[in-house]
Amino acid sequence: MTRTRILAIINCLSTYSSKDEPITLYKIRGILKLEYGLDLTDKMIRKELNYLQSAESSHQVVKGRNKDNYRENVYFLKDAAFQVHELRYLMDAVSAARFISPPETAQLIYKLRGLTDELTSKRLANELVLSEGKVTIKHFAENIQTLHEAIRAKRCVKFQYGRYNVDKEFVLSREGGFYEVIPLGVVWSQEYYYLITQDREKEKIIQYRIDRMSNVSKTEDTFSPIPGFNLKNHVADLFNMFSGEKGSIAIEFDHHLINVVIDRFGIDARIKKISDTRFLLETEGIVSDGLVRWLLTWGADAKAVRPAELVKKMKKEVERYQGMYT
Repeated sequence: MTRTRILAIINCLSTYSSKDEPITLYKIRGILKLEYGLDLTDKMIRKELNYLQSAESSHQVVKGRNKDNYRENVYFLKDAAFQVHELRYLMDAVSAARFISPPETAQLIYKLRGLTDELTSKRLANELVLSEGKVTIKHFAENIQTLHEAIRAKRCVKFQYGRYNVDKEFVLSREGGFYEVIPLGVVWSQEYYYLITQDREKEKIIQYRIDRMSNVSKTEDTFSPIPGFNLKNHVADLFNMFSGEKGSIAIEFDHHLINVVIDRFGIDARIKKISDTRFLLETEGIVSDGLVRWLLTWGADAKAVRPAELVKKMKKEVERYQGMYT
């Protein structure tokens, strides 16, 4: 019976009290009777509260004075499972994730708000406003879990892959044939999940959007980690998750883009002032269409210096633009 009382009191305080809104013994007694069917005296409740305030208890209860009646005590749990800002982070991440469908988003947010007391839950009622719509992807959660399990077990995976056409029809690549790859890691970039893989035949590192996969499964084939491969470093070298050859890159930027460059390459990026209006960035990265498109975002305020391959790609893309507007 004692254990039942303690658990009921902990649940009561977890749900109905907080540091900003502690509750009285009178209110605790009413909640225990109404919601838990426990008709306890004040003496019984005080005994359990005293234990919960002791060093022996893993759930610490704090006792204070009622601001409206100084002679009356009030109580709350000292350590909530989540702080209000932590729950806000989680809720906003769920809301922003385009691959979580609207019904699942609502369900997850409801569960997250249930992890705190009623007062804090009300403070979380204002939800994130999204500028882009959600998408519904069949079996997405199962696919993510399958890929994580395959990576942990060092098993190869196979899947079908496709894209939408202009008629908004999802068309499978390779006429519906399966891709079989070595899964190196799952990353979340630019609001999407990606699977970083090694092609089994060409030994090339390739990225796949997981929301474009279907019929994902583990195979019986196992693999060994690539010697010296660092997933974090590889992802940092990518631009918009495009594959390509890694090499030394140099780019000139206008001064007003310094914060853009620091946001992308970090505060330790190799930056050198070359004039009153321009600076030079030198870094290691993957030369790809993703890098070209990222540089074109900044127009004439960004100029590729090397390698020659990157300069050639930039010139070719600029010529395409010119051809469109002549």
